[in-house]
Amino acid sequence: MRPEDEAILRAVRSRTVGVLAEVVGTGVPVAMLDVPNLRNVGDSMIWAGQRAYVRELGLDVVHTAGIASYDAAALRRKLPPDGVILLRGGGNFGDIWRGHQRHREQVSRDFRDRRIVQLSQSVWFGAPKAAANADRILGNHPDFTLLVRDLDSQQRAAEQVPSVRTVHCPDMALGWTPRVRRAGAGTAPVLVLARRDHEGVSGLADRAAGLGGAEVLDWTSDRLDSPRRRLAATAPRVAARHPALGAGRIGRSLVARGLVGVNEANLRSAERLFAGRRLVVVDRLHAHVLAALLGIDHVVLDNSYGKIGAVVREYTGAFSTTTYTHDVDEALERVRTGLGTDGRG
Repeated sequence: MRPEDEAILRAVRSRTVGVLAEVVGTGVPVAMLDVPNLRNVGDSMIWAGQRAYVRELGLDVVHTAGIASYDAAALRRKLPPDGVILLRGGGNFGDIWRGHQRHREQVSRDFRDRRIVQLSQSVWFGAPKAAANADRILGNHPDFTLLVRDLDSQQRAAEQVPSVRTVHCPDMALGWTPRVRRAGAGTAPVLVLARRDHEGVSGLADRAAGLGGAEVLDWTSDRLDSPRRRLAATAPRVAARHPALGAGRIGRSLVARGLVGVNEANLRSAERLFAGRRLVVVDRLHAHVLAALLGIDHVVLDNSYGKIGAVVREYTGAFSTTTYTHDVDEALERVRTGLGTDGRG
C-alpha cells in the first residue's frame, strides 16, 4: 500500500473505532453472531475486520455462532445482562438475502433484554411489506442499533425503517490487515472478478469471458477452494444437518473452530489469487477493498442497487489505486490495455 493510502486507511479505521467505542463500548462482553460459513471471501473479510476491531476495543467475546449454529439458550447462558450482541456486517440489511434478515429479526425477538448492534450494512428493501415488517420488529426492540456503511443507506433506512436507530460507520472489512501488504505490479494475468448472482448487473463476467489472457471468475470458483477450507467446514456442516451433534459444549467448540478455519482459508486463498496482479477489474465491493488493501490498481463497477458506488464515493474511492466507472466498455478497455502491457492476449 502506498503511503498516502496508508494514511487514508488509518483515518477510516480511527473513525470506525470511535463509532464502535460509542455504540458498543470498550471492555464489555459480547456475542458475535452470523459467523460466515461460505466460500464468499467478502464475508470472511468482514468477519476478520470485525475481529480486529473487537481486539482493539478490548471486547470480551464470550460466544460465537453462525446462522445454522445459533442457539438462543446457549447464548443466554454465556452472555451476561450487560453484554452486547453483535450481528455481522455485510451486504444487505433488507430483503435481497432473506436468510440473514430473518436471522437478525429472530435474534431481536429472542433478546429484547440485551443490547443488539447490527454492524455496518448497506440498506435495501425491494418490497415495502418486508421493510414494514423489519421496522416493526427491530424498531420496537428496546436497544437495537443499525450501523450503516454509506449515506445512501442511511437515507433509505430513514425512509424504509424509520423506527430503527441508525449510526453511520465504515465497512468492517477495512479493519482487516492482509498478511501480504504489497501484492501488486507482478506478472500474473489480469484478473476479472465478476459476480454471477442476482446482485450482478454489469454483465462483466460474460463480456470478459472472451478476452484471451485474462482470468475471469467469482468468489465461488473452485479456484478459491482448498482442502483446508473443506476440512474446516466439516463440523459446521455436520452440525447444520444434525443439530443435536452441535448442541453440547464440545460440539459448539468444534463448530466455532471450524468456522474460524473456513474464514481463514478463504482469506489465504484470496490473497494468493490476487498476488502478483498488475490489474484487477471487479464488480464486488470486497474484491475492490482487497485490491485496495493490497495496493493493486483496479477498476470497479457497481452492483444492482448501487452499494459499491455509495461506499466508493464516500471513502474507498480516495485510495489511489481505485478507478470507478459505470461503463463496462471502459472497464474492458482497461483490461485490454493491461493485457497488451503484459504481452498477453
